Amino acid sequence: MIGSRDMSFKLNNEELIDVRKFGFLSDPSYFKAGISDNDVVTAREGVLRRLLDAKKELPQGWNFKIWDGYRTLGTQTVLYLGLYKNIIRKHPLRAPTRVKRATEKFVMRPSFDYKKPSPHNTGAALDLTLVDKGGHELDMGTPFDLFDVSSYTMHFKSAKEGTPGYKWHLNRMIPYSILVDMGFFNFPDEWWHFSYGERLWAKHYGKKALYGSWELTRG
Repeated sequence: MIGSRDMSFKLNNEELIDVRKFGFLSDPSYFKAGISDNDVVTAREGVLRRLLDAKKELPQGWNFKIWDGYRTLGTQTVLYLGLYKNIIRKHPLRAPTRVKRATEKFVMRPSFDYKKPSPHNTGAALDLTLVDKGGHELDMGTPFDLFDVSSYTMHFKSAKEGTPGYKWHLNRMIPYSILVDMGFFNFPDEWWHFSYGERLWAKHYGKKALYGSWELTRG
C-alpha cells in the first residue's frame, strides 16, 4: 500500500487541459453514456505533453483517440456501483466479498483519501485507442470498457498467426510498446488504460507519485 510519504504533490498545480488542444481526438464516452455531465476530456498538461511525444512515433496520419482522462469522484462512484450491481444481477448468490473483488478488478473503488487518490481523479490516467490516417479505430478485439478477461492487454498474446486474435494482439502492442517506452504504465487488465505520474504508475516503477487528486486537493 502506498502511504503519504510516497506521495509528492509538487506538480499538483499543473492544469487540466482539453486533450483537443494538443491535437488528440476526443470521444467523451461517459458523457455520451449519461454518466458524466462534462463533454470535454481533460488531463494534466505534463501527461499530454508526454503523449504528444509518443504521437511522433506513430505512423504518419495516425492519432490517439481519448475516451476518458480526468474523472470526478461522482463519475467514478457511478461506474463502480454500476459494475457492482451488474455482477450481483448475474451472480445473485455470490458472497459480497467476492463481488467486491470482481468489481475492483476492473473499476477502482472511488477514493476520498487524498493520500490514495483514484488514478483518473488525478488527471494523470487516460483511456485511449489508436485511429489510422483514414479515421478508423484499430480493431483491438474488444470494445472500450468491456470488463472481461478478453480485455486484458496480453490476452491474445499466444494467438496463432493468421487468426483474428493474432491481429488484435499486434494492434494492442502498437500503443503499448510506444507508451511504455515513453514511461507510461499500462493497467494490465485494460488494454486502453495508460497513466503517468499517479500512484499505480509510482508503485509499478518504484517512484514517488507526482499527481494527487485534482478534486480533493482543491477543497
